Amino acid sequence: MPSTRPSLAACLVLQGSTTSPALDADLRDLVDVVDEVVVYDTADHIAPGTAAFDATLHPAVTVVSGFWAEDRERAKRAALAHVEADWALCVLPGEKVRAETDELRRLLGEAGDVPAMAVRVDDVVRGTHRSARLLHKDSVLPGAVCRPAEGLVEVPSRLLTVEQPVTTTASVPRQRGVFDRV
Repeated sequence: MPSTRPSLAACLVLQGSTTSPALDADLRDLVDVVDEVVVYDTADHIAPGTAAFDATLHPAVTVVSGFWAEDRERAKRAALAHVEADWALCVLPGEKVRAETDELRRLLGEAGDVPAMAVRVDDVVRGTHRSARLLHKDSVLPGAVCRPAEGLVEVPSRLLTVEQPVTTTASVPRQRGVFDRV
């Protein structure tokens, strides 16, 4: 069993003109759960003088300007390339993360060479499902192939869930598919 505590990042892709109206609160909440937050901004959503911009001034938040180009996989990979942590949790704008961080990190430390883990997602559009949202950094290196399998390891719901509040449903159709369901 590893003697060091695994690090955890949140990876957030801001797609097109869609953002959460409370992006600043999203970022502050994520910083409470993870060691780092990587925001891949495809359309200059984070303008100086806004609350969201102020939230990105936290030392654990990194904002990367990128482009969407109608390619979900490319945007996700580009965002994940900036993650320095051992594990990356992929979230969408407006989603809330609930975690029992100490136990979750213990589970991640015992995961060995597992490339990805399924997380419970309480989705107001598609219902509750499991999605490969928690990725090990070795599975997101250039050239690595991380294809969810039938036997994908599941994170117990008491340790980690992602919730999409009803207030974000107006932008859901444009967000879908950024992080596919298994």
